[in-house]
Amino acid sequence: MLMQLPVAICGLTPVAARRPEPSLFGWVVESHAAAYASHPACDVVAVYDWRQALMTDFRDTWLDFWPAVALYPYLGLLLDEAKPAIVSVATPEVNRAEAVLAALAAGVKGLLCEKPMATSLTDGHRIIRAVRESGAKMVLYQPRRYSPLFHQALNLLHSGDLGELRRIRCYHGGSRALLFRTGAHVIDTLCFLAESPVVEVTGRLEPGFDDYEPYLSELPRDPGQEPTASARLIFANGVVAHYDGVRHGRRVLWFDVEGSRGGLRIWERHLELTTAGGTRILAPRQYDRVGIAGAVNELVRLVQYGGETISSPEDGLQTLAVLLGILESARHNTKTVAIADRLMPESQRHWRL
Repeated sequence: MLMQLPVAICGLTPVAARRPEPSLFGWVVESHAAAYASHPACDVVAVYDWRQALMTDFRDTWLDFWPAVALYPYLGLLLDEAKPAIVSVATPEVNRAEAVLAALAAGVKGLLCEKPMATSLTDGHRIIRAVRESGAKMVLYQPRRYSPLFHQALNLLHSGDLGELRRIRCYHGGSRALLFRTGAHVIDTLCFLAESPVVEVTGRLEPGFDDYEPYLSELPRDPGQEPTASARLIFANGVVAHYDGVRHGRRVLWFDVEGSRGGLRIWERHLELTTAGGTRILAPRQYDRVGIAGAVNELVRLVQYGGETISSPEDGLQTLAVLLGILESARHNTKTVAIADRLMPESQRHWRL
């Protein structure tokens, strides 16, 4: 029997609070609240946002699920009074790290955090240290790590059918194919597929963004004021990954995975596997809990039974280091930026962040 876990949600923008429209086939779960509502072990007991209108809207929207949900305009008060076992952090990027650290200091057992968990490597290291010291479980939500399609791709790589993994290329197009928005998810996916630490990165921003600074304002930001980028990532296992972000009207995303004996193209809903025997179209099996629902499912299991997440704070730190490395490379005429040293604990680094 599953133990009931009191949950708090911090930050009530649509990614955290949206309720799906009902359909013949049930819900398409795309928010933290919907994911908790779909899990039998989760009970949302409190929410936090400094905007009263968002809290009132949440209470009214989810009244049939959580009629007694408490509304808090201060995070510290929520943590003191509601004492949640699990906390979702979907606050603005600029204060997300402080929300995570406050929840860990309050003794929560599990954390589900939107990306990025921090806007600086220093804060990222603070979070990793706090997670380790507290013994809590933390999941950083990256959607493709909770996609059966990408796990099927990994299984094919592990099977040996493609031989030794050599290169990965990603084409990311659309009006919102922006480095510090959906581009962050795509960079994380390259790391997920390579299964190896990033050693170095080079990058270039689209023209007109020489002075770009990320995370200076809250979402939603004007997409016209944010850059696309191209980058090359070198991994410790020798894999080379290329990322091309292109701003245009048609949304498209694919990954080409090249092995020594075959190739794999990953679209958003199917795979194309090419080996000596020809090309096959593959689609993953259907599961009940994918995306954010899969992340909640994993977090509940980790809190109740222990184990390791497939999307850790360390993974989040690496993705943040790569994003900031691309920015640094672009500012210095595409110079090579070393990443590995930036992922080490402070006591082991050759320089301070």
